[in-house]
Amino acid sequence: MELQTSSLADVRVLELAGEVGSYAGKLFADLGADVIHIEPPEGDPTRMSQPFYKDVPSTEGSLQYQHLNTSKRGMVLDITTSEGKEIFLKLVKTADILIENEPPGYLDQLGLGYSQLSSINPKLVHVAITPFGQDGPYKDYPQSDLVCMAMGGFLYLAGKDEDKPSRVYGDQAYMMGSLYAAMGSIIALYHAEATGEGQFVDVSMQECVSTALENAVQYYDLEGIIRRSLVGAEAGYGTYPCQDGYAFVMAAMGKNRYLWDPFIDWLIEEKVEDAEILKGNDWLDPAYRKKEASIQTFKRIVEPFLLKNNKMFLYEESQRRKCCVFPVSSPKDVYENPQLQYRHFFKTLYHEALGGEIHYTGAPYEIDGIKWELSATAPVFGQHTRGILQDLEYTPEQIKSLEKEGVVVVK
Repeated sequence: MELQTSSLADVRVLELAGEVGSYAGKLFADLGADVIHIEPPEGDPTRMSQPFYKDVPSTEGSLQYQHLNTSKRGMVLDITTSEGKEIFLKLVKTADILIENEPPGYLDQLGLGYSQLSSINPKLVHVAITPFGQDGPYKDYPQSDLVCMAMGGFLYLAGKDEDKPSRVYGDQAYMMGSLYAAMGSIIALYHAEATGEGQFVDVSMQECVSTALENAVQYYDLEGIIRRSLVGAEAGYGTYPCQDGYAFVMAAMGKNRYLWDPFIDWLIEEKVEDAEILKGNDWLDPAYRKKEASIQTFKRIVEPFLLKNNKMFLYEESQRRKCCVFPVSSPKDVYENPQLQYRHFFKTLYHEALGGEIHYTGAPYEIDGIKWELSATAPVFGQHTRGILQDLEYTPEQIKSLEKEGVVVVK
């Protein structure tokens, strides 16, 4: 197999994943890999995740499911049955990568753990995404995105001073786990191609989240300081209301003048009342800016100016003046963003089962030598089961029997 081709069409990925791990498979699928999304008979739980297409709950209508499973083939298979295990093992023989998010030890109990799978396919890269990894005192603890964000330390950072921790919107821990799983699996795949040896890739979402803490751990290790967010904790650094939403002002950074001076000069040029007060050298001292009186003074002077202007004007004008005022973009703003529109970032696919179009985010990267595309909408329940079984040389009679016994679901 040669990976430096126009796509990853010669890579096969088996995916036993739902809300955790499906994005890892999507990254391969949209680059052309043959990704088989294997669902249990009760279905991928993401199918029931809101929001739904036109707000109508249905097996196919979850927009989260649609987003996570583009370009994949879909199979419904009960791997807990003897017949299902046999089918799964036949698929494993043909696979390069397995991505799964089962609890530690679960696949071993079924006779489908890495030791069993690698014995029939020594080149297999088996990627397991779990909340805390395959070993350790927490390995069997139940999980949620909130648990992983909290235990990884990210939740605590999202707040200031004595404020309660705050969760970032969306399942960010799950996404971090998927991203690291994709990166780890492609590295292991290169190794397998070079040596003929597959391996087990153990992805802990707690550890993935902990990599996103910037220098917070080092602050504590070296200085005994427990870091939290600086947003709003000092004058000139934080989110402020503007005419059509919010803007983030970053006029302060340590004792540097290069951000502060052009911003204050802008205020003075616009004849903002009392803006001259902010020219004093005291404002270059972080300790002074952190005083509550300083925070309130900055807010009193700056907010009226921001409220008179919309966020895109503030952003573009600040760029011209070499200072930093950024628009806080809503989903609507992102969708209409002129930069993203210029680069045709958003894509549209017609979904036959839903009878309408769905809009998707595009590629998170552009690669000259590898084609990226949304080749198909997410598979409907059991859409490709029959074809995959036929590829494994199951006869129509055998497929019908498996369907009757509840081992598979055929669309």
